[in-house]
Amino acid sequence: MRKDCTEANDVLSVGQIFPRMGNPEMVDKDGMGLAIIMLHASLRKGVYRDHLQFDTVRKTVSWAWQAWTAIERGEEGSVFASDDRTMHACDAPTRTKWFQRFVLGVKRRMGVVRKQDEAITSEQMRALLELGEHLWKEAKGVEERRRIANTMAFAVIGFCASLRGEEVPLVSLKGLMTFWKETMAKGFVMITLRGLFKGENNLKWHLVPLVDITSSGIRVRRWVHRLVLLRLEEDGVEEGPLFVNREGKRAKMRDFNDAFQECVGKAMERNPGAFSSEVEVEDYNLRRSLRRGSTTQAHNNKTPASTITMVNRWRKREAARGAEPGLEMRQVYTQALTAVEATLEYSRNL
Repeated sequence: MRKDCTEANDVLSVGQIFPRMGNPEMVDKDGMGLAIIMLHASLRKGVYRDHLQFDTVRKTVSWAWQAWTAIERGEEGSVFASDDRTMHACDAPTRTKWFQRFVLGVKRRMGVVRKQDEAITSEQMRALLELGEHLWKEAKGVEERRRIANTMAFAVIGFCASLRGEEVPLVSLKGLMTFWKETMAKGFVMITLRGLFKGENNLKWHLVPLVDITSSGIRVRRWVHRLVLLRLEEDGVEEGPLFVNREGKRAKMRDFNDAFQECVGKAMERNPGAFSSEVEVEDYNLRRSLRRGSTTQAHNNKTPASTITMVNRWRKREAARGAEPGLEMRQVYTQALTAVEATLEYSRNL
């Protein structure tokens, strides 16, 4: 730059082509103060490392953006729209070019260390359910049986339907009872989920048919039936969520994760050959272990890729585009029946 400008000014009358560097105002327009706060927050102790990782540190950017827009009402500027999204003009510090490059640099230099949930196999699921049968027979009270039924029903639904842990509590008791007898005669159970799903903006019904018994001997209907009976006979309800907490409200995944890990630990002791000696009980979690294990097992059992894609694609954003929100449960059921044989192939092969 220096050479180009010097040589040009010796021959040409170019003059000063740049504005004077520096700013007479002592104002942080690029978000450097926030950058310092972000780096300071990263020094806290993390779960897997002696400092926080980028996925946690970037939350600083989120709260700063939300606070800035709340104070300055920064989303009232110009709107740029295209066919599938809208964008707002904004001059928040977190949106400056310097700050965006800073965040990118932080991510590249910090790196990311992820510890994935261990995938559970069909053999391990059988060991878990065998333990469940033993505990069910030994149970002495309703609450003890409820705890066992919740854990085992959660596991078989999440595994056989390849669901994320946070999606399983969306199972509807009313939906199950609506199609219970009809599907029993056909050898499968229709798992009915109602709620907001990842990548979707509308409240929807999702219906996933599962075979009563998989090829490896996982009994889906048995454990779902036991939990349904507890809800009908002991709680005296016929609608609402299938999985509830002690207050009778829709449960969350974390309400069952400790019990799940406890059962996995006992299953390891009863059937050590089904589990790897290198894996700890804490490596299994309801959040991803069931879904990761289900997909892996489906691939290992030579389930067609098209079937695996069909079972999983309803959760994806691309599949949701153009879908009609708010359809009645019976309408969704009719649509699910059109592909029931192909869908059942997935759970049958587990």
